[in-house]
Amino acid sequence: MEFFKKPRSLVILGAAVAALVVLWQFWRWEVERIEVKEGNYLVRIHRWGKDLPENQLVAPDDSYKGVMLNVEGQEGRYFLNPLIWSYEILERVDVPTGKCLVLTRKFGKDIPKDRLAQGQVLVSRDEEEINDERGMFRGIVREVVLPGRHPLNPYAYSWESVDAINIGPDQVGVRILKVGKDPRELPIDPKQPRYVLPDGYRGVQEAVVRNGTYYVNPYLESIIPVEVRSHKAELTDIEFPSRDGFSLKPHVMVEYQVLRDKAPEVLVRLTDEGILHQLDSTQQQQEQNEILQKVILPHIRGYARIEGSNFDARDFIFTSAGPANQKAINPRERLQKVLLQKVQPRCRELGIDIRAVTLGQMNPPADLADQISQRDLARVEREKNLIRLGQYKEMQKLKSIEAMKEQNREKVEADTRLKVAKTLAQQNKQTEELKLKQELDSAQIRLDAAKAKAEGILANGRAEAAIINLQNEAEVAGLRKSVQGFGNAGQFAQYQMIMRLAPSLREIFASDESEFAKIFANYMTPPVGTPSKTGSPVADGTRPGNVNGQK
Repeated sequence: MEFFKKPRSLVILGAAVAALVVLWQFWRWEVERIEVKEGNYLVRIHRWGKDLPENQLVAPDDSYKGVMLNVEGQEGRYFLNPLIWSYEILERVDVPTGKCLVLTRKFGKDIPKDRLAQGQVLVSRDEEEINDERGMFRGIVREVVLPGRHPLNPYAYSWESVDAINIGPDQVGVRILKVGKDPRELPIDPKQPRYVLPDGYRGVQEAVVRNGTYYVNPYLESIIPVEVRSHKAELTDIEFPSRDGFSLKPHVMVEYQVLRDKAPEVLVRLTDEGILHQLDSTQQQQEQNEILQKVILPHIRGYARIEGSNFDARDFIFTSAGPANQKAINPRERLQKVLLQKVQPRCRELGIDIRAVTLGQMNPPADLADQISQRDLARVEREKNLIRLGQYKEMQKLKSIEAMKEQNREKVEADTRLKVAKTLAQQNKQTEELKLKQELDSAQIRLDAAKAKAEGILANGRAEAAIINLQNEAEVAGLRKSVQGFGNAGQFAQYQMIMRLAPSLREIFASDESEFAKIFANYMTPPVGTPSKTGSPVADGTRPGNVNGQK
């Protein structure tokens, strides 16, 4: 207690507490602090704890060491002791619109055999299974991950992206369940075979899927779009015998559609690979169209042969010859009506609604058509010729009147074009003359300017040459004057050399025979006739004084 009564001790204690607080804050905010930015998430890794059980890749809680199962999916600030925790900051998994993710759980126990026997081969992400005392099972997860940005633990799950299924407004979806109850448990009716199954049983479901966008797990189920809109197809390979023994080939137009509620049954009955081909614009598409090849064509061919044999070929030929003859139209209409009445109920039982059957142009034999229609064609042709003759006469009058009008119009237009052409020619002529005159004046001005410029350049050249000559003559005269003061040009050169060397030389130590002295020997010898220091001229050109030439 005496320690706390001393003021110095209290100061030391307060300083220690403050230091601990500062150190704690530094540790907290500089060492433990983790900033998770927007679009990222945090995966925690525990450094200490119990070893994970067999088949466990992630730790369920912090009593185990390893990667934590649950991730921190929210961006923000976290505090983790680096002595206890490690971590990874990952970018959220972006699932675009029109896609979904199928997860596969990497950890957990094997799915029990009793569940596999019941067809439950997928695992679930719901809370009941997560909190199950038996633990979680590894495998493909039933639920898919919808579009968005999700914090998925890559150590616990792997995933693959699959396309969403779009069912248009003129379509329905046929749902095929791959995981579910065993359909062999259902009662069997020998009189009515089962093509579709109730909800929950593996196989094609009897309930259709309405239009919309569906995100499905391809390992759990699949949805196949089937068009239920009305189609029109022209059938050109229908042939039937007439009552009088001729073979007729009419063009048959069929309007049909798949019944909405029977689309699953149509898919099962008609397809071999689970794809229903419904295009029918070309012959190749019609050959691939299962609805036409397996349902419509067989029924129409059969009933056309049966019902068409009740008519004569002549009835159909008259029908094609004159639409104004009401009796000639009746056989074709009757055959259309009979075909529709016979084919429609049969196809509806198979899920196809035949809305209309129309017989187009017939293709009768050529010899039969000639025999029956030769007289009618001659009469019609004669009437047409009389009508054409009257039309030609009226047309001839109209053509003559139109030709005169056209001639007068063209004459007026020709006169107008001639006047316009003359006016334009006169204007163009005046314009060109004015333009040429201006160009001639401009050329003359440029020529005079060029001559003046040439004369000026020549005068400047002559003046500059005269100045240069005078300068050269002045320099030569100065040199000539300077040389005249010496005996010869060599003496003048010797004088110039000595005048330039003298300011730089003080003493020269060299013998008269040295190479260095030879350089200056000629310049140190006074010229002939130059008086020496004693007053007597030097005759032989040698310098009096020091013979050794040391100075």
